[in-house]
Amino acid sequence: MIESIIKNELYMGYIFGIMILGGFIREYHALEDVYSLIKRYVSDNRLIIILTSLLGGVLPIPGRVALSAPLLDAIAPVEKKKRSYFGVIDYLSTHHYYWWSPLEKTVVLPMAVMGVSYTTFLGYTIVPLIITLSYTWWYIFSKIDPESVNILDNVSEFNWRRALTGWAPLIATIILLLNTGKAGAPFFFPWFLGMSIYYSIVFKDWKWGKWLDGKFAIIATIVLAFSGVVGQIKGPVMEYLKTATPEMLIPASIVAMVAAWIMGSSGKYAGMTSALVVIFGPQYLVWFLCTEYSGYLLSPAHKCLMIGQQYFGTPIRKYYKVIGGLCGILIGYAAIITFTI
Repeated sequence: MIESIIKNELYMGYIFGIMILGGFIREYHALEDVYSLIKRYVSDNRLIIILTSLLGGVLPIPGRVALSAPLLDAIAPVEKKKRSYFGVIDYLSTHHYYWWSPLEKTVVLPMAVMGVSYTTFLGYTIVPLIITLSYTWWYIFSKIDPESVNILDNVSEFNWRRALTGWAPLIATIILLLNTGKAGAPFFFPWFLGMSIYYSIVFKDWKWGKWLDGKFAIIATIVLAFSGVVGQIKGPVMEYLKTATPEMLIPASIVAMVAAWIMGSSGKYAGMTSALVVIFGPQYLVWFLCTEYSGYLLSPAHKCLMIGQQYFGTPIRKYYKVIGGLCGILIGYAAIITFTI
């Protein structure tokens, strides 16, 4: 258990680093040259939000929410209420990945236990994927005033050198994460220290403390430790699920969903889904994926929730209201195709 907690706490380097980089990006408008270029060809600012969120959502790296947050933060409005919508957008936009990415355990493990191709697997998950994307884009277009998106407020003319200077730390971080994945966690502290020094040299500002939120740091430390502790229930839960019998479909589904909610781990819910598919059959795959995905999204141990709260001040009740709506639709769809068709 101690090892699990220590492993999770390594992500504090990631979180502290993103807080500092995000501060530079906000105060010195480090990303706005690229947004100015996009603005030449995209008239509706909400489409720029979708493009930005899509970029964050398709990156095959750990901590997509943390990395995409500064991208959205660069164009988020100052007003508290309008700004809070962007935390939900960041969250929704970076979690469709689990329905389709061949690099994720949520795709690879069910494919392996069923012995099916990637194309066949997508046949099961294409509708949940469409629901998730459609819900995200509906939220963007229904909640965001295009005039409130801060684009081109500080850049009058695009400059390649300035753009590359501003984007360099994010591009370098993406390359690092693409090559190391979660195994790169021990390097997060020195890496983000180096990126922060880079921005300090560029913008001649060494006052990092103004962007570090002590309260958030304490909460993040507790949440990461908590997720390391609750992850230990996976063993007993898996033992129970593997001994389930065909008539235990609903009890097993509830146990798996609650466990996914407690642990807040995509890899762990992928393992539970795969174990249940072996017992109950592939006809229940969509049901297990939708219920456990919902538990995962709503988990208090989910690190992405606290990141959105830090960047955008999004109240937890707003997360649960919006994400709960998506989860309700997904579970409703899964119930219809599983039990009535």
